[in-house]
Amino acid sequence: YGFGLPERDRVMGSVPVYASSGLVGYHNESKVKKPSIIIGRKGNVGSLSYSETESYPIDTVFYVDKVSDGFDLKYIYYLLRKMNLPRYGGDSAVPGLSRDTIYNMIVETPALDTQMKIAEILSAYDLKIENNNFIIKKLKATAQTLFDEWFVNFRFPGYEKTKFVESEAGEIPEGWEVKSLDQTADFLNGVASQKYPAINSKESLPVIKIREMNSGIDQNSDRATREIDKKYIIKNGDILFACSGSLSLMTWVGGEGVLNQHIFKVTSENYPKWFIYHWVQKHLHNFKIIAEGKATTMGHIQRHHLSESFVVVPAEPILIKANKIISNLFDQQILLQEENISLKSQRDQLLAKLI
Repeated sequence: YGFGLPERDRVMGSVPVYASSGLVGYHNESKVKKPSIIIGRKGNVGSLSYSETESYPIDTVFYVDKVSDGFDLKYIYYLLRKMNLPRYGGDSAVPGLSRDTIYNMIVETPALDTQMKIAEILSAYDLKIENNNFIIKKLKATAQTLFDEWFVNFRFPGYEKTKFVESEAGEIPEGWEVKSLDQTADFLNGVASQKYPAINSKESLPVIKIREMNSGIDQNSDRATREIDKKYIIKNGDILFACSGSLSLMTWVGGEGVLNQHIFKVTSENYPKWFIYHWVQKHLHNFKIIAEGKATTMGHIQRHHLSESFVVVPAEPILIKANKIISNLFDQQILLQEENISLKSQRDQLLAKLI
């Protein structure tokens, strides 16, 4: 295990820079010139990344770029994942991972050829997930570009022959309307989940808080009874918008759960899901500025901010034409995200059996 160098010493350049929170920049003088394992030492303690390229870890991480004879580096990466390193972070005010903690552990490993076969199997899952993420990113970018061109820049098919008129949002195509966000969609705030405690695990659902939006559901997620108004039960494909804290926006794919307070479920009876999602996203930067200006410890936005945020609603023929294209891009993203969750589950089950 090597220590990364102090962050203040890094120079932005061409080589990835790793902190415990992940990739944070680039450095022009490589510290680690071969594949390596990056381990969170402070901050995001016990986080793991496998870098196939040159990297420059800073001092919030450890790195492993070589192993003893008879061991495979990629296998060691999966072995470390199996060990659940975050639990060794300590109970101090500033948790941290000690090398001595790891060095004092005794592990049982198979022969080198078996290690390599195990690593190959598990890597195949990670590669598929990585490829899916690449496609998801492309689909998002394409959908965003089309949305911006048609509904922000007004360069939709036939725009050259369209008359433009003045509105409160500036010049818009004739026949289009300006509405507020809360006129085009319903923003349902979640419940105080502690008022609906789980009776037993079979009749309960995980509670979706901002933490779950950022990291997904796990064994540490709170649970609430399933006997709750169905409108507060989240399913795959639902749009979630955290109105405080991180102010994240996402399409949920983590399975059924109970919507916690401070998170909106965003739905619309009149407009496609992608249309609502992209308009909320368009205003997200401004919402974050508003939240940062709050005097409270956790910034938030209020419902009147939704009323003050405009949406340009197109004429029906344009919306129908756009929906045929963008809805498909949106649905493909959801399918790939669901596949990734399934792949991660299969990989983790194999990880428990093979290592």
